[in-house]
Amino acid sequence: MKNKVKLIVNPFIRIAGGQALIWGFLGLIVSTLLCWISGYHYHGLLHFGPAPNPAWWCYLAEHLIVWLIPALLFYLGGLFLCHSRIGVIDVLGTVLFAHLPLLGMNLISLLPAMRMMSQMNMNMSPEEMLAQPYFILAMILTLLGLPFLILTLIWMFNALKVSCNLKQWKLWTVALIGIIGGDVLCRFLIGWLY
Repeated sequence: MKNKVKLIVNPFIRIAGGQALIWGFLGLIVSTLLCWISGYHYHGLLHFGPAPNPAWWCYLAEHLIVWLIPALLFYLGGLFLCHSRIGVIDVLGTVLFAHLPLLGMNLISLLPAMRMMSQMNMNMSPEEMLAQPYFILAMILTLLGLPFLILTLIWMFNALKVSCNLKQWKLWTVALIGIIGGDVLCRFLIGWLY
């Protein structure tokens, strides 16, 4: 049982490199399709919700940005702070694979309450929003998506740890820059899509 929990927390014990890249890319395609169907967008690495551009290419661009920006920041941080060889395929593959738990959030966004929420007029007052029959259910479903986001962040941390061979303060520094800085940069770049 202990090994299964360890594998859930860090799948990169068994999968990395090209294999992680292939599985991650398949997940990216499925996630892009689910987002396109549901109308939910990736506004950044840590942000998910409705947006004004329903074009299929917008969903794909968001997914690519949310993958490549943190992967690039992790890779550059690893090159700068690690003395061992770092493979770009290892970083790209593990970071993309780390996004797989977000598929759970994508599936939640397909539920009717979430679909109605994505079509809600954002100019409504808080009282009008609360009066919508699906609003409370949508908020509960949003909270059910949090474990998937948390697992993604844990996997991203472990992806960095495994692919860039970083430890202690170097690991935490690059992780924070890659995740928080990556989110800010992703939000900026994705903002140009709307």
